[in-house]
Amino acid sequence: MSFLKKLFSKPTKEKEMPQVQRNINQIYNTQPFQRKSNPVYNYNCISRIEQFEIILEQYIIDLEQLKQLTWRGAPQVYRAKVWKLILKYIPPNHMSQTSVIQKKRQDYFQYIKNYYEQIHERDDSEEKIIKIISNDVLRTQPDYQLFRDPKIQNLFKRLLFIWSQRHPMSGYSLSQSSYVQGINDIASPLIAVFLNEYVRVDFNKFDLPSDFHKLPDDILLDIEADIYWCLCKIIENIQDYFIQNQPGVSLAYEKIKNILSTIDPTILSYFQQQQIDFNHFAFRWVICLLVREFPLYLAIRLMDTYLSEGDNMANLHIYTVSNLILKCGPEIKNKNMGEAVIFLQNLPTKDWTELDIEMLLQEAYVFKEYMTNKQNLNQSMTPTQTNRISNK
Repeated sequence: MSFLKKLFSKPTKEKEMPQVQRNINQIYNTQPFQRKSNPVYNYNCISRIEQFEIILEQYIIDLEQLKQLTWRGAPQVYRAKVWKLILKYIPPNHMSQTSVIQKKRQDYFQYIKNYYEQIHERDDSEEKIIKIISNDVLRTQPDYQLFRDPKIQNLFKRLLFIWSQRHPMSGYSLSQSSYVQGINDIASPLIAVFLNEYVRVDFNKFDLPSDFHKLPDDILLDIEADIYWCLCKIIENIQDYFIQNQPGVSLAYEKIKNILSTIDPTILSYFQQQQIDFNHFAFRWVICLLVREFPLYLAIRLMDTYLSEGDNMANLHIYTVSNLILKCGPEIKNKNMGEAVIFLQNLPTKDWTELDIEMLLQEAYVFKEYMTNKQNLNQSMTPTQTNRISNK
């Protein structure tokens, strides 16, 4: 990490050096998985809520301003609306929002009739897909009561099946390919967030809300439609993860290796020595957007930042995965292959806080900016300049 010294070091007086050192140690923590008592960063403080209210009350909402604010986390009370806006599911013009969302919901209701309710007309491959999705739904967020409710599971199963039928190149629909997991995990934060618009969800326990079964069926269908369309928007950015042969995953691996080789090549050397393949652990990290690596409330916080990146979401995700690998380095370098893989597949993140997620994302952003600037510099240099530098 020699570049970090150049990036963060400044001429300082001797008495200021301890503070500089503490800042570097805080940003690049060598023991991120040790139990600690970091305070939970309060994203629901009144000042932040007021900032969101000012933007959301605009006649035509400034989406770029909203994304910038959401990068640091959205308040629970407004998160569902914010996600719908920055995913461009609903337009920024208040006058158009109701008509647009009603149209999209009606389209989805028609999909239910066309693709899901024709039970007696399904072929063997479709029945196989239904069975796979049903099993997958049962495994989604198993620690939380909310996801064990039959109504939620039926909603989940239906929208995933419709997605598979509407996207025939996906892993769900390719009968000759292996099943591609991950879409269900990506959808799970949407379920909790969008349900919270109508009944209060406990974002620590994710129990079934006491008034959940009082929700009319048409409201649940509206929630389901909103989840479906926003899920489609998210997957548009990472669709290469879910098509045959999954070229997006292989490309992500190459980018991650390039990042690691620049920032800390010793971690790559360790993987090579121990014969640890990225497929042993990073496949799930990449395609599930890290949702399964953290408690759900932290995965939701992570999604705030990811969604605020818009078309650049996949790129920031790759840097976040890379940064998480770097954080694992001090924990695994003294382990053998089996011990390291077990650690990487079961990250001890249950004691992480929103502050830890904030630091993970900010560090990833620093790496992204550094790599981008380095690439731009290399491209702008003439061969003569490059030779001069290499000869110094």
